[in-house]
Amino acid sequence: MRLLLSLALIPGLFGTVGVSAADLAGMLRLSPANPHYLEWRGKPILLITSGEHYGAVVNLDFDYAKYLATLEAAKLNGTRVFLAYREQPTAFNIAGNSLAPKPDRFITPWIRSTTPGYFDGGNKFDLERWDLAYFERLRDFVKQAAGRGVVVEANLFSCFYSPNSWQTHPFHASNNINGIGQAPWDEVLTLKHPTLVAAQERYVRKVVEELRDFDNVYFEICNEPYIGGVSREWEVYMTAVVADAQKMHPHPKLISWNIANNTAKVVDPPAAVSIFNFHYAVPPEAVADNYALNRVIGDNETGFRGTNDAPYRMEAWDFIVAGGGLFNHLDYSFTAGFEGGNFVYPATQPGGGGTELRRQFGVLRNFIDGFDFVRMRPDNSTIVGGVPGSHTGRALAQPGRAYALYFRPSLITRFSVRWTGYIEVPATAEYTFYTVSNDGVRLWIDERPLINNWTDHSEKEDIGRISLQAGRPHPVKLEYFYNGGQAVMKLAWSRPGQGSEPIPATALLGPQRERDGLRGEYFAGPNFDRPWQTRTDAQVNFAWGTDSPFPLPQTGTPGPLELALPAGAWNVEWWDPVSGRVVSGSKVEAKGGRVSLAWPSLKDDLALRVLRP
Repeated sequence: MRLLLSLALIPGLFGTVGVSAADLAGMLRLSPANPHYLEWRGKPILLITSGEHYGAVVNLDFDYAKYLATLEAAKLNGTRVFLAYREQPTAFNIAGNSLAPKPDRFITPWIRSTTPGYFDGGNKFDLERWDLAYFERLRDFVKQAAGRGVVVEANLFSCFYSPNSWQTHPFHASNNINGIGQAPWDEVLTLKHPTLVAAQERYVRKVVEELRDFDNVYFEICNEPYIGGVSREWEVYMTAVVADAQKMHPHPKLISWNIANNTAKVVDPPAAVSIFNFHYAVPPEAVADNYALNRVIGDNETGFRGTNDAPYRMEAWDFIVAGGGLFNHLDYSFTAGFEGGNFVYPATQPGGGGTELRRQFGVLRNFIDGFDFVRMRPDNSTIVGGVPGSHTGRALAQPGRAYALYFRPSLITRFSVRWTGYIEVPATAEYTFYTVSNDGVRLWIDERPLINNWTDHSEKEDIGRISLQAGRPHPVKLEYFYNGGQAVMKLAWSRPGQGSEPIPATALLGPQRERDGLRGEYFAGPNFDRPWQTRTDAQVNFAWGTDSPFPLPQTGTPGPLELALPAGAWNVEWWDPVSGRVVSGSKVEAKGGRVSLAWPSLKDDLALRVLRP
């Protein structure tokens, strides 16, 4: 183990040992011209896609050939696939989850034994024997993807979100005949259980060997390790295993780490890691926070922002024009039986997707492919004025040659609120308090903590109970932070014999016992350290979604957009990101280092292409 751990820290680990110059030029690798992007088959490539929920291989009912053909037809060029992880049918409230196979339709690297007892029926797995049919299916999936111009992110592991999540895996002791996996769910992906680690390493080496000859694969070590139960030491170790297993391969694969939801600063990463992926990267701060790493920064999962197209279209454009090198929308219109991407999911689905959204992602790809993007860098200083307060703008620049700009409605993505005051109850009784939140929530009444779920999470109800007396006010403090997704914060109550209801304004008093509401102190960011606004909220019963808690500045016809451009002639095209139509085009002359451009329209989002003639 000590030897392998050291491998991850060797700079230039992916050298050319055993690899010809021709093979090196054709493989998926960091672009030699700009390592913020990938190169594949000798050409720079931006991965922009809208893929299924990762079950294309492990779910035998999923027709991956039809799915890959759908991606190719939409001119999308990537997909994620989980190699051994699955979910229970009710996980995350996903209808038609392709990662939740029906009983006996779950195929894994390990063959089934003759011993019954797998968690949802069927026989247990034998971790000492490989299932050849699985590897044939995996190789065929990757081969067909390669033929259709699709790069595969092969995800080796995923965190386990709960004991129920761990219960489904072949590594769980109750699901195999080898006595392996006697570990709590939050220690499975650590180095605490050597027998389990050894089984994991055998699996990793087998997968790496099976995919050795393909040029369209990179390995992600673990999906969402930051959720919990995954140690950094384990992740570094498995990174070293992958690197060691393929050091003599003709196409050594890139390795990616999944860093965080939204953003985080990557600190002291192993040299073997070339791609750093984030989830729900809105706004795309993850790119700027980590651009100095000179590696690909990706946004490889979206969701929890409703089922409409606009939030995900804007997320993609924002991320790519910020300098991101990879975008993967999680598309719930793909599932077993609907591999053409036409599944009609319910409004409660935790994300969106569909034919129209995939077409819009194709518009983004057409736009960005019109540039020599490996020569470009993010440079918002190109925009010197004229963006109304209702919108944000960003620019990707090849100075003196080409500029890609994108403007979208302002989006409040992180804030926190502290409500304080008093509550009066109509009768002495035990009261049940309910919070529904996305994300973190804490509630105190009579200075007693009732609810504490101070975590990033999707919409969730939490409950606390306390006995309260009528005739006197009881101090209340409610804290909330929003870190992305669909912002929700609701406070309700009930007493014996009655159903729950939002707490009415008549029961809420401010800190000075003023009537009809709690004082709400709003802060920019999730940490209560940047005061924003203060107001009285008659009730706490909010479903903001991705809207601001406060009205954004409204503008009429905005003034001209001011750009800093070198002197000379420029061709200007305004693009509609929805239709892909050029809504306005002109030739302008930059004088004195500036150009003023009239907005064609600014209802939603707009893209701008500026090129030398």
